Amino acid sequence: MANRVFNPLDIFRQLEEELRQSTEVGSFGYPLFHPSLDMYETDDSLIIKVELAGVNPENIEVTLSADDSFLSISGERSESKLEHTEKLRCYNIEIFYGSFTREIVLPGNLRIDRENIRAAYKDGFLIATLPKCKQNASQKRSIQVTSEE
Repeated sequence: MANRVFNPLDIFRQLEEELRQSTEVGSFGYPLFHPSLDMYETDDSLIIKVELAGVNPENIEVTLSADDSFLSISGERSESKLEHTEKLRCYNIEIFYGSFTREIVLPGNLRIDRENIRAAYKDGFLIATLPKCKQNASQKRSIQVTSEE
């Protein structure tokens, strides 16, 4: 079982993000596309799995903030013009088409190995794997002292 370090600031970051996202609405007063996600930790990585059915992988952009505190996933799900124009009457419209952005607050206690981050799209899910740094920040590190000449 992995040890988790409690950081109260993580709660406030998550609350701020959820509040910001809940106030984003489209032109008809309905929430904009907000893809669902799972985020969990394994022994060696942080995994983020985002539900993006119908989104072309070429239209997805994944970026990590400079301070490793946010992962941003953005893209666009488009509907073909033919499919759009053939609709005579709509009885239920729940599938959002258009651009989206999801800012994900990352746990503050993890150090990410930025050079080995991977993202893959399979069966309508984007799976981002953020490997943890191998070196534990709490371990001692000897620093060589040199003399100036």
